[in-house]
Order: sequence, then C-alpha cells, then structure tokens
Amino acid sequence: MIEAYDASFRKFDVNAPESRLSQGLSQDQAVSDGRLARGLDTRARLLEAALRLFAEKGYAQTSTREVCLSAGVNAASIHYYFGDKAGLYRAVYLAPIRQLMIAAREIAEAGEPFEATMSRTYAAFLEPLKHADARAMQILKLHFREQADPTGLAGDEVVAVGRTHFEAIVAMLVRELGLRAADDDLRRLASSLIGLAVDFLTSADWMRQIAPALHAGPAAIDRMTERLTGYAVSLLASERSRRAASAGGAGYGHRRERTLKP
Repeated sequence: MIEAYDASFRKFDVNAPESRLSQGLSQDQAVSDGRLARGLDTRARLLEAALRLFAEKGYAQTSTREVCLSAGVNAASIHYYFGDKAGLYRAVYLAPIRQLMIAAREIAEAGEPFEATMSRTYAAFLEPLKHADARAMQILKLHFREQADPTGLAGDEVVAVGRTHFEAIVAMLVRELGLRAADDDLRRLASSLIGLAVDFLTSADWMRQIAPALHAGPAAIDRMTERLTGYAVSLLASERSRRAASAGGAGYGHRRERTLKP
C-alpha cells in the first residue's frame, strides 16, 4: 500500500540536461530527458498535495486552485496530467488499493495452508501501520473519509480489484472445507476474514487515540497480525463445526423419520 505511493510520489533524481551531455547523449536527448523529469516531478507534487488536502478537507471542500498552489505548479497542470479534479482524486485514491489488492490476491492464490495465507494477508494489510508517518496517516484518513462519505468517484475499479481478492479467499475456503462450490455462508466467512484487517486498518486514525497501545510501534502491529490470524483460524473452525453439525443433524432427522414410519 505505502509502496504504491512511494513510487508515485518519489522525487525523480534526473540530472540536468547539461550534465547528461557528458554521458554521450545528444543535446536534444538531454533536453527531452530534462522535460520528462520536470513533468514527472510536477505530477508527483500534485499527487502529494492532493493527498494531503483531500485527506484533511475532503473532496468537495478542496479546490483545484488550492491543490496547484500547494504543489507550486500552474493551474493547467491538473488538466494536463489527470484530466480534471475527479481524475486527480481517482489517481490518489486508487493507487494504494490497487497495490494492496493485487498483493493480497497473489497471497491467497499461492496455495499455502489457511493459517499461513491469512497470516501473510494480514501482515500485508497492516504493514502501512508500521510506518506511522504523516503520509501513511493521510492515506488511511482519505480511505476512511471515502467509506464514511462516498464521493462516487472511485467507480467500478475498486469493486473490480476487491472482487479478485474476495474470490481468491472464497476459492481457498472451498478447498479448505472440501466443498464442491461456494455458497452464501462461505461468502459471509470470506467477508468477515477480510473485514478483520480492513476495519483495523481504516480505523487507525481515530483508534490511535482510543487505544494507543494497539498502535505502539511495529511490535504492536505484529502482535495484532498474530491475533487476527488466530481469530481467522477460530472463525474457520466454527464454520467447519457448524457445517458438520448441520450435516449430522440432517442425517439424524432423516434416519429418525424413517424409523417412525409404520
């Protein structure tokens, strides 16, 4: 999650055109590289300014002029790089979700045992909380805002990337429980397993004030990962027992009905 923003916001260290000439590049190539570097830097500064303002004020209360002033770029830059304010918001909001969901799906599809899969999944979800810097908190605050007061701008992509991870978890549960196909109870379990991590992650901004010990450094986050994994194992065991009892009860009722017949 954080890695996506680090890639988007990093300051590109590209040499000035004059110094590139000493590397055997033509002047036209050096000038082109310099323009590219400036363009990438402008885009990165827009993303960083937009993240901070959208997280602090919300989408509706943030103007494009305010973003450009904060980023130190001209007013046409948002249109050039993102199309409009909505495009800028989608770029800021979707990057960490896409990164996280792809990683989580790959973990779920790796074919590891259930406990190991959930441990790695929760570690991936909670990793950003180990970096308690301003940027990490802005990302989480923005995502909490979107959940509490949806802008409607995230669109189908959030559903699409979320679906791939959800379906991978469901498929893992089908294998784990030896079922022929998924049913709604299995989907309820998958939703609960994912929700354990999502809730702790997105509530971090205010939970740090309510229960600060839960966020007291990397060791506390690792402990939470262990606990969530244990909760997941218990949820699976409960579902396994429920299904076994249901199947046994149905069999008992059928046998009893046959016994009572004259």
